[in-house]
Amino acid sequence: MRSMTLALAGAACLATGLWGSVPARSEPEENREEREGIREMSPTAAPFVKPESAVSVGVGYQGGHREQLGMFDGQTDSDGRLLLDAQIRKRDEATGTWATALGRNLGLNDNRDVKLGYERQGNWGVNLEYSETPRLAPYSVNTKIAGLGTTHPVIPKTSTNPPTNTTYGNGANFQIGTDRDRFSLNAFRLFSNKVKFNLGFRNEVKEGTRQWGKGSAPEFLVEPIHWEMRQWEPTLSYTGEQWQWLGGYSGSWFKNGNTLVDVTYQGDNPATLANHTYLSQPLDNEAHQLFLSGGYNITPETRSTFKFAHTRALQNEPFPTSTITGLPLVAALPTRLSRSGAPSSLQGEVDTTSVLLGLTARPWSKLSVTTRLRYQDIHDKTPTWLVATLPNPPALPTTQVHSTPLSSRTITGQLEGIYRLPYHMLLTGGVEHRDQKRQIPFGNDIVRDGKDDERFVPWRSELDETTYKIQVRRHLSETVNGSLGFEHSVREGDPYIRSVKILGNIRPFFIENRERDKLRFSTDWRPMERLGLQFNVDNILDRYDLDQNAYGRQKSYSQLYSVDADYAPTDKWLLTAWYSYDTAKTWQHSGRWSQPANAAALIQHEADKESLLTDMGSSVGLGMRHQWDEHVKLGINFQRSQTRSSFEDRVTVDPTATARNAYPTSGGVTVSPLADITSPMTRLNAFAEYKGWGPGTLRGEFIHERWRTDDWTWQTSDGKPFVYGTTTDGTLISRVDDQTSHYVGLRYTTHFQ
Repeated sequence: MRSMTLALAGAACLATGLWGSVPARSEPEENREEREGIREMSPTAAPFVKPESAVSVGVGYQGGHREQLGMFDGQTDSDGRLLLDAQIRKRDEATGTWATALGRNLGLNDNRDVKLGYERQGNWGVNLEYSETPRLAPYSVNTKIAGLGTTHPVIPKTSTNPPTNTTYGNGANFQIGTDRDRFSLNAFRLFSNKVKFNLGFRNEVKEGTRQWGKGSAPEFLVEPIHWEMRQWEPTLSYTGEQWQWLGGYSGSWFKNGNTLVDVTYQGDNPATLANHTYLSQPLDNEAHQLFLSGGYNITPETRSTFKFAHTRALQNEPFPTSTITGLPLVAALPTRLSRSGAPSSLQGEVDTTSVLLGLTARPWSKLSVTTRLRYQDIHDKTPTWLVATLPNPPALPTTQVHSTPLSSRTITGQLEGIYRLPYHMLLTGGVEHRDQKRQIPFGNDIVRDGKDDERFVPWRSELDETTYKIQVRRHLSETVNGSLGFEHSVREGDPYIRSVKILGNIRPFFIENRERDKLRFSTDWRPMERLGLQFNVDNILDRYDLDQNAYGRQKSYSQLYSVDADYAPTDKWLLTAWYSYDTAKTWQHSGRWSQPANAAALIQHEADKESLLTDMGSSVGLGMRHQWDEHVKLGINFQRSQTRSSFEDRVTVDPTATARNAYPTSGGVTVSPLADITSPMTRLNAFAEYKGWGPGTLRGEFIHERWRTDDWTWQTSDGKPFVYGTTTDGTLISRVDDQTSHYVGLRYTTHFQ
């Protein structure tokens, strides 16, 4: 796919040579934002806009560390850069034909975009696009594993276990990361002013590695990724005075070039099956959907809408381990659910049917009413297979593990009304009810007592949620626009289906009874012509209805506050400032149990833990723009942001537990020693532009970034880098906790028509 970039870029340059000087896009950020609407506007949607082309060429240099902030743009190394952007827009006035070409970041090794388009207005058109998206791990890996990133890694054995300081840090450095290359095609053909055919195609290849693992102990591996995703979507639409509809097909395919990872240890005989550890990869799958949507104008004030879609998802690739000679598979045990014998493939099939009906009416001039009814049926036709059997102590029966197909049916009804009050105010009120029927997964009743001997988590088959909302908005005011809204929702369900293995009545929070209150306030206030203020407030509170002995999420709370200001004291000055603060808190109750190796009892309670988990973030920004004279423009931006995660745990040891020595015993209660994680980031951006040297604009830019953290995730308790040292070669994970980078760039941009 890399060659595709060069081919498209070459096509753009060839087109430039035919049409004139090569345009490039490298204008100031604020100018680019102002022009974005025109540049990205479809030629069909803007037939009277004069096409503008641009060229931008320059050089830049970046130094320092930028591993964290460069994760998604690939710009982490200290090196020089070629700055090259190009855009062409040409229109033949006689035929109404548009030709466009756009290239972004063409001088970089990653994160490039190329777009080509050709369109005959009101007739037909085609667009091609190619883009690259990198994703790099923000830490370093030093390892002795051979074949890392392939399907046959070989792990060397260490002379000491765990490795000493002489057995790690002297391996090979490895960069974890992925590259996503996407090619897409969109074409349309108008058969009349009412009928249009559109064809969409996308092919995406993702290659690289991401961090993985093996076994219950920390054992380092990376997952080799070679994925290909392909999608086709032809549609046909009709637009009439009363009827409008759109129908078509959407098909997607996922292919994995690596189906199985075979892990061995250095020095072991590869002919011995027990010396291999096989790890499966995501299997090939596909999905096919037929859909039809549209609307009908019953009267000028009344309109109905509908949408129907049916999707079939399939996954039937043979299990890669099913062909390995001598590999023990699951025995063919006669159970109530499983088919006989071990499956060679999942035979996965999920059918989803969705229906949406809507009606919008305006009974009188001050009232508008909207009602919607949604129906979704997810039917999982995948067979239930016995996939594992686990031996237990002699006093207990053998544990069986089955696959878990899940089906559900959801009906959602919504009614909303908008009433126009005096003084340019709108009152919105509505109610929504969601009813869901869920399939209850039941493994196997081994001891024949009517209870599920396989599940560890309870389930419920019915779930209802009702939401009420009210909102007041004022608009069309000369100085103030704003809104205030409140929502209250209640979710309830039927009694849980219990299992003999349920530990402390654990309940999943996503199906637990819950009350939610949501408050939202926003306003745009302009007290004077040159000063504007915007305020936003969002608060959400969730309360979960757990009984006294239940474990799970108790309560959660999130809030967001932000303010933006812009002030233009004169026509040549613009000052901006903003601040935002957000926090999310979760209160939860959990426990720990153990099973003695030779005891007949199934579990033994050891301790309870009450936790308050908090994530906080704050950001502040300041900006200045100054038009010095007709030739010179200056600007500077400052941004400071910080995130903080805190972990407040309180552990209470069960005095009857035989394993209580594993916990602090001072009073039977302890506070978690986990420290807060704080990560501040500072960015300073300054630029200067000079317009008057030739037909274009010369822009110089300087960027300073600093990111710091005290994250202990990849560190030991004494602050040293984390080492995989239990059974592997001592792979070392390290990160620069104080990263500072500088960027200097100079580019020349010219626009022409």
